[in-house]
Amino acid sequence: MIVKLRRLGLFWPLLFSCIGVLFLVMLGNWQMQRKAWKKDLITLVETRLKSSPMDIETISQMALEGKDIRYHPGKVSGQFDFGNERHYFLPLKSRVGWHIITPLKLLDGDVVFIDRGFVPDELKLQEKRASDLPAGSLEIEGLVRPFETTQRYFTPDNDVKNNKWFWRDGAALYNSLPNYKGRRFGFMIDAKSSAQYGDWPLAGVTRVQFVDKHFGYALTWYGLALTLIGVFGFFAYGRCSNSRAQ
Repeated sequence: MIVKLRRLGLFWPLLFSCIGVLFLVMLGNWQMQRKAWKKDLITLVETRLKSSPMDIETISQMALEGKDIRYHPGKVSGQFDFGNERHYFLPLKSRVGWHIITPLKLLDGDVVFIDRGFVPDELKLQEKRASDLPAGSLEIEGLVRPFETTQRYFTPDNDVKNNKWFWRDGAALYNSLPNYKGRRFGFMIDAKSSAQYGDWPLAGVTRVQFVDKHFGYALTWYGLALTLIGVFGFFAYGRCSNSRAQ
């Protein structure tokens, strides 16, 4: 069989076509897996957004038990430490800017990081924003967001010295707090409203709407696999026809 394929000049085209088809089918299957993941995420977020806020201790206990706390509404009371705000690079739509992550000191001295929202690049520095920062204890409500556990391949390293953060590394954030000895929570809270501290940062910008296009992507990969099979079939038919004519 192999000898015949070599004689017809089909061995290498067949081999590479099989590899190509296998690769394209694998990409299609991967997109179907992504579709199932995206469906679960959409269902999770829609359900969580309808639930009542939980206090910080309940959320912490759920996290310790390994339960999924993503996007759950949470609430916490404390006083902002504006002197230790951190700047996390994350554009909003087409606008370049930063998210302002600020430590919220609880009554027992523990700290929860609050993503207070987005500011454009020109308002990154605190002195360029409103000077009337709220004092005293505040109750903050928002969505629970677990810290990222790994740095993505193309994500730059956090520049802690210059206060430029590119991924939400919880351990590094807590390590950046001077002389902090309290609990280290495995999550932060994205504030849902900026009414308590002026127009900036702009809170309530957490992405909670997701588009599922994975089925279309899967059809594209499967379609390319069928196309490759068809192209090889016509090519092989032509080679066989020429061989018989000779």
